[in-house]
Amino acid sequence: MTKPNRFKKTHAVNSWLNLILSAVLVVCVFASVVMNLLANPTEIVQEVGLKTFRMFTVLSNMFVGITAAMSIPFAVDGIRQKNYHLPRWIVNLTLVSVTCISLTFVITLFILSPQAGFVLMMATRSNLFLHTIVPLLAILSFLFINVYHTVKVKTTFYALLPVFAYAVIYLISAIAIGEANGGWRDHYHFQELMPWYFLFVIIMILTFGLSNLLRVVHNRVHRRDKAALETYYQTAVEYDLPTIEEVIAKIAAESKGNDAGGEVVVPRRIINILEKKYKSGKDLSYLCGVYLEEYLK
Repeated sequence: MTKPNRFKKTHAVNSWLNLILSAVLVVCVFASVVMNLLANPTEIVQEVGLKTFRMFTVLSNMFVGITAAMSIPFAVDGIRQKNYHLPRWIVNLTLVSVTCISLTFVITLFILSPQAGFVLMMATRSNLFLHTIVPLLAILSFLFINVYHTVKVKTTFYALLPVFAYAVIYLISAIAIGEANGGWRDHYHFQELMPWYFLFVIIMILTFGLSNLLRVVHNRVHRRDKAALETYYQTAVEYDLPTIEEVIAKIAAESKGNDAGGEVVVPRRIINILEKKYKSGKDLSYLCGVYLEEYLK
């Protein structure tokens, strides 16, 4: 039998972990972008100042920073309510951003580092944040902490959109127009690797593969945690009461006791789990009303 409060403690830990990791991601992205804006051009990295926004590395890091910042209010509310949960749209958006940063990580590690040097590309100045710390933290957070919804296959196609858009802009600016004609420098040296059309197809396939790999691992962890959640509320002695209304009222009273101000969050997924346990046949809107009535007393 699951020990009482074990799941709540796990949720509290996840809330704090997400808050800390999200804050670290935001700070690292901000610091690295500022460093690039103020840096002097080098032989390898000439895209500094405003030109730094031409780099997919910087854009993917900023994307991750934005999605991390979006999850912070929910982490704070999770700490307050001891019921951390992210909306599905944020989880889906996070998959898209983490796919982009994963592509950055893979290309830097296996394509750019052999050319320019591993230490320089992965562990020097802003590259330490852009190419190593931010990608790894973002991937770990998405796979093992922000696992509150399954990600559908169709979402992995959305992950192709920002990569496709950047690839088209890059091909036009750096390959079709070129630096000599007022376009971009081919700062990723793609023309030195293979014809652009082969590289374009390879990158899109790689992006789709990374997105689906992230989805599969994320969903597996989600199913594991969901099973643990259901087991807790179905077996915990503290929630073994005669009626479902009494259990919901007890949960509402506990949440109210931990309320430090802010919005009232109705734990519908927990109420759904309790409905499976009690098989009361009562409407979800009624059961949510029971929670709100007790909470607002």
